[in-house]
Amino acid sequence: MKLGITNTNLSFGANKMPVNQAEHINERILVPDSVDIFCHVSTDEDAFNSATIMYEYLKRNGVYPRIICSGANENFGYDEEKYNIVQASDIDKNFKRADAALCLDFSSIDRIRGKTLEYLKTFNEDEITGLDHHHPKNILSKNYVLLEESSDKPPYIPKPRNVYIDSTAKSATSVITRFFEALGFKMSKTQLKSAYAGMVDDMNKYNFVEFDKDGKISPTQKLYADKNALEVFDFVSSRLDDKDKKEIEAHLDVLSNLNEDEQTFRKSLFNNINLSQGGKLAYVVIPVDDENWIKIGGDNPISSKILRDFRIRTLKHEKEDEFLNAEQLEKLKDVEAVM
Repeated sequence: MKLGITNTNLSFGANKMPVNQAEHINERILVPDSVDIFCHVSTDEDAFNSATIMYEYLKRNGVYPRIICSGANENFGYDEEKYNIVQASDIDKNFKRADAALCLDFSSIDRIRGKTLEYLKTFNEDEITGLDHHHPKNILSKNYVLLEESSDKPPYIPKPRNVYIDSTAKSATSVITRFFEALGFKMSKTQLKSAYAGMVDDMNKYNFVEFDKDGKISPTQKLYADKNALEVFDFVSSRLDDKDKKEIEAHLDVLSNLNEDEQTFRKSLFNNINLSQGGKLAYVVIPVDDENWIKIGGDNPISSKILRDFRIRTLKHEKEDEFLNAEQLEKLKDVEAVM
């Protein structure tokens, strides 16, 4: 099955996905009867929402999809039945193999491991398709194209590739949005909400958007200065109403909704800051058997956000910070790096 092109007059001015490249990927994922959608290890909002967008698209076109991810479903409120989710830990030798693999938000082998990696290795290169925005290190398929610069002129790709990587994009959902725009496919409300969630969460990591005190998302000057990122953000944002965006923002503002154990762990970080001899390095040691670390589930999307916030606050050491007192702020005045 192949989707017909209904609109070749693309609205994006920067880094349009070439129509021939989009058609090539489209055909590769709609021809198989079944497709497993792979997310990277410690699946985050961008990877998971990319997967749900493509899940809906594949299912609508008669393809049987599954989402392969890692991380407990409580981290994002995964609806395991709705999206036919398979946790990496549940893959075994009797796991029924799909006809093809779709890798989202990663294009390097280093980004997956364990049972997921072993399962992905059962697919040959011609059975793997990918959409990503990270610069590849240990590429999972040699059949790839990489865009490293943003341009108003669509890149010329004489021979489309199986894995498409736009390293100028700030999220995988941004790349997927451009994929659908190149096909002339109108994304559903559910897909647009997923795109916004993935986009905002990754852009927040790069400081292209930030949460204010009320949990509302605000673009930064960094976003306004990046035409590529701004275009795709405006494209999705303008198609959602305030109610939709508030719902997504409340979901993403994890730090305002921590449980008691997560709050305790967060406070413990600030209470156990160490400084190097010269005072330029601040660091916290978390033993593998740390009780607080174990209670919150160790390495997961929530703990990653807690640690990221800790690094930012410790580096900024601003006068008004609820987690740092005057004595700590004085000790942190020369800090240039945080571990």
